[in-house]
Amino acid sequence: MSPAQRFWASAAAVAIVFPALVPVLFPFRALGMDRALERDHVWLLMVFTAGVMMVLFGASGLIAGKRSVGVRDVVDAGGVRQALDRASEREERRADYTHNAAVWTIVTGAMLLAAYIVLWVALR
Repeated sequence: MSPAQRFWASAAAVAIVFPALVPVLFPFRALGMDRALERDHVWLLMVFTAGVMMVLFGASGLIAGKRSVGVRDVVDAGGVRQALDRASEREERRADYTHNAAVWTIVTGAMLLAAYIVLWVALR
């Protein structure tokens, strides 16, 4: 299986399995909720919230991961400018999206939001 196939298959698997497990694993009794009445609302809320959170966390990881350097990078490189140049070179070599956790998180979150839309239309 190629890296791209693993990337998309794992994102799709999470986006399918998570909505399937929400109605089964959610603690309705512990929260004093009636499972029959509240299942659809909880289902939609959980899938929507998880999708939005994944997109936002992925976006923050993508933004923070661009050319970020630490103290050790600056000391090893001999200066801030050199450390930033090294970080740019690393980013150019590692440009493949299939090895970027932030991109995977954004894609999975978008798939969860698509699942939310499908669930919302189906339950209407």
